Amino acid sequence: MESLVVIVGAGPSGLAVTACLFLLSVPFVILEKEDCVASLRRKRSYDRLKLHLTKQYCALPHMPHPATTPTFIPREQTSTATWHASG
Repeated sequence: MESLVVIVGAGPSGLAVTACLFLLSVPFVILEKEDCVASLRRKRSYDRLKLHLTKQYCALPHMPHPATTPTFIPREQTSTATWHASG
């Protein structure tokens, strides 16, 4: 009998766990009350928000930022936005 992992929340931590489980072929389901991933960053942050860490410390597992990404990433260029657009 195979187990199903339940991930509560589709914020950065939930997406990081999801990426790792996906690559390990572990079945999972994500429970998110909002209508999008990373809802705090997408819906409740101000337009000029930038991450305070450099891009190498802000990438999701197995999804590094492209070389063209600025060192301090604006809100719309975060990994979660990239993940949402590709997933």
